[in-house]
Amino acid sequence: MITATIHGQAVEVEVIEADGSSGTALDQDELDLIAALDARLREHPGFARAYAGARLTRVDTNRMLRDTEEGRFYLRYHHDGGDIEFWGHTAEAPVVDLERGIVAVRRT
Repeated sequence: MITATIHGQAVEVEVIEADGSSGTALDQDELDLIAALDARLREHPGFARAYAGARLTRVDTNRMLRDTEEGRFYLRYHHDGGDIEFWGHTAEAPVVDLERGIVAVRRT
């Protein structure tokens, strides 16, 4: 497990390579996408209400999947009520589905 800084915060990161082995670092594209996914969740009013003070604590990046596939990124947040998990990816339109734990950002 490695650590990365996302929005000024240290986050545990697991990089899963295409062959299933553990990677050693996020690439810049992954860092940018994770930061965008995190920002998308934080700007969503339902997320802010339900998980006030949530802090991103862990990210997994699964390089076996394309960026457009649900599950490409796993994001775990800690908040006063415990932990909450979201599966992130890119899509044609931004998505936040709090019930399903899905977040997507538009790929630029």
